[in-house]
Amino acid sequence: MVLNPIRGDAAQYYTYAWNLANHGVFAMDVAGSNTLHPDNYRDPGYPIFLAVCMKLFGTGETWYAIVLLCQALLGALTVVMTMQLGKHWLPTGWVITSGLLMTVWPHSITISGYLLTETLFGFLCALGLLLLARSCARNSTWLAGIAGLVLGAAALTNAVLLPFGTLLAGWLAWRKLAPGKLCLALALGALLLPGTWAIRNAQITHPATVNDSSTARAKQNFVQGAWPSYHDEYRDFIFGDGATRARARNTLHAVDEEYALLRDAPILGIKAIMRRFSQHPWRYVVWYLIEKPKELWGWSIVVGQGDIYVYPTANSPFQTSLPWVALAAVCHTLNLPLMILALIGSLIAWRYYHALPLTNPTGQAMLIATTCLLIFITLVYAALQAEPRYSIPFRSFELLLAASACWRIATRIQQLTQRPQRTLRPAPRPSQM
Repeated sequence: MVLNPIRGDAAQYYTYAWNLANHGVFAMDVAGSNTLHPDNYRDPGYPIFLAVCMKLFGTGETWYAIVLLCQALLGALTVVMTMQLGKHWLPTGWVITSGLLMTVWPHSITISGYLLTETLFGFLCALGLLLLARSCARNSTWLAGIAGLVLGAAALTNAVLLPFGTLLAGWLAWRKLAPGKLCLALALGALLLPGTWAIRNAQITHPATVNDSSTARAKQNFVQGAWPSYHDEYRDFIFGDGATRARARNTLHAVDEEYALLRDAPILGIKAIMRRFSQHPWRYVVWYLIEKPKELWGWSIVVGQGDIYVYPTANSPFQTSLPWVALAAVCHTLNLPLMILALIGSLIAWRYYHALPLTNPTGQAMLIATTCLLIFITLVYAALQAEPRYSIPFRSFELLLAASACWRIATRIQQLTQRPQRTLRPAPRPSQM
């Protein structure tokens, strides 16, 4: 049970949904305000999902229960669709193995209990790639366009995915992994919904929205992610004692000042950040290339309660039931090896594409597409702000690539062990004279 579920980001999503359901305005103004000011600080996908449930079931306990049931269903469907996607290149046994891990992975289970975007976002990503696979297998332009629409909806649920559909279409066309007409349909479909939303945003003229825009939020995430100590200081400020909180408050204040400078005077803000980088250049090289990707795919949620919980949670099976506690411990132990295997799987994917003949073009295209998705979101979050909560929608894809690495390694070992060994023939006897 989540204690006080409407807090933090969830409270903002709830407010957006309430204003949409009751006034048809996408605004973060407190519910019941006399005047609403449209903004685009948050992405509209998840608030629209909540607003539809509000229109059908009101805003009471029934609505909350329906939202959680829908998210549980979306999480289950995500597993099924990701397994169907993996069947295009993986043997059945490895698909089942990865699917079992997807089903019991603690983060994927607990996240569906919060009013947060991750469950819906992961579902739309899985659906978009599966539809793309179906379009490649059937050479269907319409399915490719629908796949693009779904990826566009995913981008409106979390803006980090905004350019992905178009970039993926360009990559598939360039590498001739899919017909050109399918790539064009995918790109156009991926641009339609975000383009419509951009037109809406261009019509917002209220001056208060300067600081309540998605651009301002991206700048804030960039600045926060540029401080290696930010997450530690954040947790010290929330959970620390008096002296620790005072020190953390000073650091967070410095972060806010740097963000304000970048927001109000971008050139001066960039110069200030680069000046800080130049003081310890190798520290920041390691931070961006190694530590941030590792933190993104790590275990314990930082900006939140910690471990596998975003908000305080009571009576979770992972806290009270011994089998579930043991399962979480096993998954925790596997987390780092699976991260490494997924990295190996990404590297093998490129070798798989370059080295093998196109006996299964759809499988190769979808393996590359899945790899591109994980590389893309890792780069984006490493540039902005990285923490394990943000990787939850992509855990199923990570497990597919880890299974791909295991399959290729096992296949290679089998080939080496079954290679026929050269037999030595006895030397011929000298002919008798």
